Amino acid sequence: MHPRLSRRCTVAVVSAVLTWTASAHAQKAPVPPNPAAPVLKPVAPHGDQRGTTIDLTLTGANLAEPTGLWLDFPAKVTIPPDNNNGKDPAKLLVRVEIPKDAPMGFHALRLATARGMSNLRLFCVDDLPQVLQKGDNHALATAQPVTAPCVVVGQAANESNDYYKVTVAAGQRLSFAVLGRRLGSPIDPQLTLFDARTGRELHGGYSNDAPGLQTDPRLTYTFKEAGDYVIEIRDVSYKGGEDYFYRLRIGDFPCATTTVPLAIKRGAKATIRFAGPLVDGVAPEEVTAPTDPAVQALWVAPRGANGLYGWPVSLALSDLDEALEQEPNNDAAHANRLAVPGAVTGRFEQKGDVDVYAFAAKKGTRYAIDAQTHELGSPTEVYMTVRDAKNAQVLATDPMKDPHLDFTPTADGDYFLAVEHLQYWAGPDEVYRVTVVPYQPGFELSLGLDRYDAAAGGSVGVPVFVTRRDYAGPIDVSVAGAAGLSGQVQIAAGQPAQPNNPAATLPVNVGPDAPVGPMTFLVQGKAAINGKDVIEYASVRAPVSQGLAGLPVPPRQMDVAVGLAVTAKKK
Repeated sequence: MHPRLSRRCTVAVVSAVLTWTASAHAQKAPVPPNPAAPVLKPVAPHGDQRGTTIDLTLTGANLAEPTGLWLDFPAKVTIPPDNNNGKDPAKLLVRVEIPKDAPMGFHALRLATARGMSNLRLFCVDDLPQVLQKGDNHALATAQPVTAPCVVVGQAANESNDYYKVTVAAGQRLSFAVLGRRLGSPIDPQLTLFDARTGRELHGGYSNDAPGLQTDPRLTYTFKEAGDYVIEIRDVSYKGGEDYFYRLRIGDFPCATTTVPLAIKRGAKATIRFAGPLVDGVAPEEVTAPTDPAVQALWVAPRGANGLYGWPVSLALSDLDEALEQEPNNDAAHANRLAVPGAVTGRFEQKGDVDVYAFAAKKGTRYAIDAQTHELGSPTEVYMTVRDAKNAQVLATDPMKDPHLDFTPTADGDYFLAVEHLQYWAGPDEVYRVTVVPYQPGFELSLGLDRYDAAAGGSVGVPVFVTRRDYAGPIDVSVAGAAGLSGQVQIAAGQPAQPNNPAATLPVNVGPDAPVGPMTFLVQGKAAINGKDVIEYASVRAPVSQGLAGLPVPPRQMDVAVGLAVTAKKK
């Protein structure tokens, strides 16, 4: 086996898991939530169509005395008081009116009660009409009829299969996309198409782990003959239960895996295109990025010529100038010029493709060169080398580690960065982003818990963990992003990072007039490093991931938002 190909045999499946594991490892001391706080089981149903009203049945523990349901998009929420609703600690009915212009995609949902804030659950806003699974669809002969386009809300039972039947015309094309693992379910779904008349599997009508979808399946099929066809959904290991939920999207919609570019600079305008197995003819989207440094990403939905939207993909926000690869750039003579600091999005469209970038570097200056793929939704594995003006290799990434180069040139001049696919693959999904920046000392903050509660006029202590990167100075930590909340603390200069102990406890003070109910806030760290103010926001990615069945890459907009239930003022 070629040494480059020895890296992580199951790399496409586990790389994102390793990324999450590293993030979780940075904070080894989990903070237990308030034992009286509500605990939400999977929400039923876990989403709906824009412009509709849905009754959500929340189940779990400590759900009595609700004070509000928090969603990260504008929606009208009511908790009906009839039938003693709100008094049962194990069950609660909540009514949600979804605006017609609500953004499609994954959203966060939390419940606040008089005693605390719940764990986070995901809620989907879609553009397709929603159909609920019926309980007698566990055999091909009793497949549940559905009409495309639609999204089916289902739940896999233990040692069972779910079947759905569609009627198609000759030559009709349909895409089938499952949201399961990405919803925070432990399900590892697979999808198979059958001819309803013969019961035979269709050639090419199978998908298990689609590239970039965190083990969720997706396929597009053109039916040669008119008739009835059946979609089978099951967990690959025939596992099931109340947590094994999924959403099955059916329709002739685009199938995108990532945006192109993968990131956009804050405050900039950009034309966004899409990469994936079915994006031909999809019109580009014009996007203006917000300037808020706490906003991590946007969701952008590809729209087909027929007006149907594919499931949105994440567009990261950055503070760098973002460029796009321009072919041909397969050698130094045709290298794309890359600004430093700067970033570029590229794609391996042909097998054996090598993308070369030229950048100016100064003797003795330390540079950090990184490639991003899995954390931005791409399945690509990247291998990078740096060569000098004489084409001599200076540095190469370690195939056994995530692609990173710590580069300090010994002479001024142009250097060439060659970017290749680690496994020599190519295709519509194989997109990457590379950044080249002068190395800067810094720090990262993280929290062991993503939810707290405090009474109006009271406060709660939030333990803050720190990871230092060649910076030993003080870090000012404060509450941000929420009116009516305040608090600050300083991580002292010279205080070492201790994975098992917080560097400081931030007091979150709630104003006396703060309304009772759910809200969110951010934990901001600020330090003057080399004459420049550096601001970082504390990550809650590890506890959010753990709460979503270990989902390797949760939606990026949930990385820094901390939930808070404001309870009644103490007498």
